[in-house]
Amino acid sequence: MKKTTKTLIISISSLALLTGAFLGVHFLLPDQSENEDGTSSDAEQSEHTHISLIAHDPADITKMEVKNEKGEFTLLAETPIANVTNSAGESSQVTESTIYTLVGYEDKEMLQGSPDMVATDAAAITAEKIVNDGSAKSDFGFDEPRAVVKVEYKNGDKATVTVGDEAPDNRGTYLMVNDDKNVYLVSSDSTDGFLIGAMNMMSNDIGKAADDDDENRFRKMVIGGTHYGTDVEFGYADNDKYSETYMITSPDRLVADEETVTGMMNNIRSLTAYEVMAVDVDEATIKEYGLEEPYVTVNAEYPDLTVDYKASKPTTDGYFYLLTNDIIYKMTSDKAPWLLNNYESCISKNILNPKLESISSISVKGSGVDCKFEITAEAAEEGDIDRTPEIKSVKLNGKDIDKDKFSSYFTELTSAQKCSGVVDKPSGKESLLRIEYNFKDGTQATADYFTAENRKCPVVINGTVALTAYESYVSKTIEETKKLSE
Repeated sequence: MKKTTKTLIISISSLALLTGAFLGVHFLLPDQSENEDGTSSDAEQSEHTHISLIAHDPADITKMEVKNEKGEFTLLAETPIANVTNSAGESSQVTESTIYTLVGYEDKEMLQGSPDMVATDAAAITAEKIVNDGSAKSDFGFDEPRAVVKVEYKNGDKATVTVGDEAPDNRGTYLMVNDDKNVYLVSSDSTDGFLIGAMNMMSNDIGKAADDDDENRFRKMVIGGTHYGTDVEFGYADNDKYSETYMITSPDRLVADEETVTGMMNNIRSLTAYEVMAVDVDEATIKEYGLEEPYVTVNAEYPDLTVDYKASKPTTDGYFYLLTNDIIYKMTSDKAPWLLNNYESCISKNILNPKLESISSISVKGSGVDCKFEITAEAAEEGDIDRTPEIKSVKLNGKDIDKDKFSSYFTELTSAQKCSGVVDKPSGKESLLRIEYNFKDGTQATADYFTAENRKCPVVINGTVALTAYESYVSKTIEETKKLSE
């Protein structure tokens, strides 16, 4: 063999040995360099990936004790196993759903799925890598851990999980297990259950939805509080007289605004809270959440349910607190339109707009007019898209008049709408215009319009509450009544 060839082989062999020795030393020796925060950089962290720290099934858990920034709670777990027999007569065992008990709150309904979050995280934990050998635990938040969870399993195993800080740049969460001195990096999603509080275990469902229309029909409905200024009682309108669904029965008897009040009623007997804040509350807690003088109260009775709510004033970000059954909930105001409305907004926009077929006569009295219309009309036939009642006859002060002309007049007569809310009733003054509807059942509805200020006439409905209507309606009604009578 030539000398040059031998020399080349020896050189290559030497280089390979040196390279191997360097790599062996590089990977065997721990690198102690650190970032400014005391943690090792990514390149310097041990690359032991997917390390199984705890390996159980959620059904193996019997007890979980959780202590975190929201307090302490204990969850007991029982997973029944049932014996079943199939059609062939073969027997087998089936694991049923786990039953959880929140110690100290046994009488409270739990939020479905919330205990499972804790159990899922406590059953199995897999680390992405080791980030420290425990020599610098304080750098990872273990001096004041965010959570400590003690878990017991069916086979007698026990585990203690300690949750530290979140790693920079959303890389995960630092975690320690049992007496293992290593600090591990785990997915933050795998520790979410350890950070929830006992109140997060409570059901956020309030009341319940009706099974049918009969259950959804209230027997009593009163909304009050400092925001409304008085208790406003609601009932159902007489559908033979009015198209609207609801009436205000106290403090005044008025037709309720269809859109406003329907929206309110649809969000009373069944609510979903954002979260539970406190249970079994005392007076100090009620005051803490601004509920000692409720902003709004709701009292309702249904065939199968009684509702009693006390609500605080909503904050600028749209949240408020609701007290019911000794539980305080945090709510969003868009779930409770009754919190945002008031007495005035509950009154119908229509001053008086009865159904023509329900009326026996109408009296209109004002400047230069004194007319009585006697009407015979029937409800629209079923299937009539316009739902136009059929007018049989109309008499004005005892004389027959054109039915079509009266139909147009009646549309204008019932077109008055409020232009502002409740005002003081005029005293010691005569009305400019009085409209009186006499119904077939012998009852009556009246509207009295008075002298306008700023082109708005106070109008007293049924002699009880005063709103305002535009002056133009009054002058036009008097003019059209004169024309019809001539």
